[in-house]
Amino acid sequence: MESGFALKRIKDLMWVLAIAAVVVGVGRFVFGLGAATNMMDALPWGLWKIFNMVAGAALATSGFMIAAVIYIFKMKKYRSVARLSVLVGFLGYGASLTALIFDIGLPHRGWHPFFIWNPHSFLFEVFWCVSCYWGVTALEMLPIVTERFRLKQITHYLHEHMLPFVVLGITLSTMHHSSLGSLFMTSPTRLHPLWFTMWLPPEYFISAMGVGLSFIVLLSILCSWLYGKKRDMSVLTGLAKGSAAFLILYLVIKVIDFTVFHKWNFVFGPDYTWESTVFLVEIALQAIVPVALIATPRFRNSVVGLFVATSSAFIGLLMHRIDTGIVGYFSSSDAVYIPNLSEFVLGFGVLSAAGLVFFFLVERFVIFDAPDEDEADHGGEHDLPAPWTKEEAVSIIKSPGALRVSFITVLIIPITIFCLADEATGPFEPIASPVISPIGLDANRTELLIDGNKANESVIFPHDKHKNELGGDDSCVKCHHLSLPGDNNTSCVLCHGDMERTTDIFSIERHSEREGAESGDCIKCHKENMPGLEAAILKGFDHTACGYKEAMHGLCITCHRLKEKDPADPVGMGNCQKCHPLVVPAKK
Repeated sequence: MESGFALKRIKDLMWVLAIAAVVVGVGRFVFGLGAATNMMDALPWGLWKIFNMVAGAALATSGFMIAAVIYIFKMKKYRSVARLSVLVGFLGYGASLTALIFDIGLPHRGWHPFFIWNPHSFLFEVFWCVSCYWGVTALEMLPIVTERFRLKQITHYLHEHMLPFVVLGITLSTMHHSSLGSLFMTSPTRLHPLWFTMWLPPEYFISAMGVGLSFIVLLSILCSWLYGKKRDMSVLTGLAKGSAAFLILYLVIKVIDFTVFHKWNFVFGPDYTWESTVFLVEIALQAIVPVALIATPRFRNSVVGLFVATSSAFIGLLMHRIDTGIVGYFSSSDAVYIPNLSEFVLGFGVLSAAGLVFFFLVERFVIFDAPDEDEADHGGEHDLPAPWTKEEAVSIIKSPGALRVSFITVLIIPITIFCLADEATGPFEPIASPVISPIGLDANRTELLIDGNKANESVIFPHDKHKNELGGDDSCVKCHHLSLPGDNNTSCVLCHGDMERTTDIFSIERHSEREGAESGDCIKCHKENMPGLEAAILKGFDHTACGYKEAMHGLCITCHRLKEKDPADPVGMGNCQKCHPLVVPAKK
């Protein structure tokens, strides 16, 4: 296949995925996180967080690795891949942050960590480091843009003052990679022993550096094929050797970990399970195969050998991150998480969008054959790329490629909406879960056990204590805010009959015999015999009752938060643990 034809087909596929991801993303924001994913409470991580964020950031480490090699260790030989590595870091971290916006439950609060600090949280530190490092890579990309527009003074100034930002970027990237490993140290009883270790921070950091170097070699090989660029084998071989050194160190750490903590029985002993097979494939791809190939001169000095070695390391690192973040929790959770189609579309769509930006920049800015910085800074016209012109911008808009993208857009949007109508592009429909009435713990029901769906997440509710503190019998209406005809304290479950779903409390069959009776005319007949109805209608009641969990939380938390400022109450009335002192997941 000709490289030019292959490049067009790759771009077309990326446009398909990126446009489909836009549709899924809109559906996710409109209908909520539950509509777009198969994530569940039993498993803490999903595809976007692990694949796009954790694994994506690891593959983008080439930015700070090559920067350290050139600026700190003064190895000028590798300057030819400096811009490519910075571009990979910029797009890799940008894609990770983009995916994170879709992953968090309340994306409109994504700015909170910048101003509402929680220094005790690993995620807080990861968010800050990743965000700031992405800003550093954006700054490192700026000279590539300014030189294209012939802004010589700005370009020279940026080159002169870039070293402190390079050091900052190296520091930030070092910090957050170890913190990503720390995330999974918080679940020692949940994560499978094959992947859990107290050495996860250095494992994450060292494997990211090793595979980050492999990835820049792999990308260089692919770009040289797609664009017909000359390969500098000495540079690629040198980077491969560095990658192998880190991967050997990673293997040594794994061997020591398995020996010290007696975990070999999970690999070669009686505790061998399907997870063991997954682990062996992962470690072989991530470290054993790449090291063996790179250590062999015949393969190390050939393009095919380097391609196989770096591709293996790339796939192995993806497996390691997915195993650590998702697969390793299956056994302890008694559940299996398989991402739905919309998760795959959005996850790969974000990467495809980053890939399209990559192709745009390498084709229209100088990424591969960078001018010598020292000569370019002093005004050498022959060392600078041709200036950006208005005609060039117009030609992009009028190009056949733009017409092809327009056709893909018109075709893919309706197909995506149709195919994903029940996933990301429609409201989330929770599984039906009928609830039961609270159970009295004594004959007089002074205390109630609230466990609506028998999920072993019960709450002991001191009913009489609440009634007395809130004003006696006259306070009943504060909780029993709407009662059925002829009743004064209807149980919550008679209206809020499902744990998650809303319940329609207007019975068409019962009212069909009454001429002219409609759901909107409730007050005409029930003003006197349904206490609380008039007040409910004024608040927007539409004859439907929200889910049981929402009703309980809304009623209790609203009142409790008014009392949580009590200095004698260290837990806080509004804290979940006040009512749920111990939540034990139910076993199937």
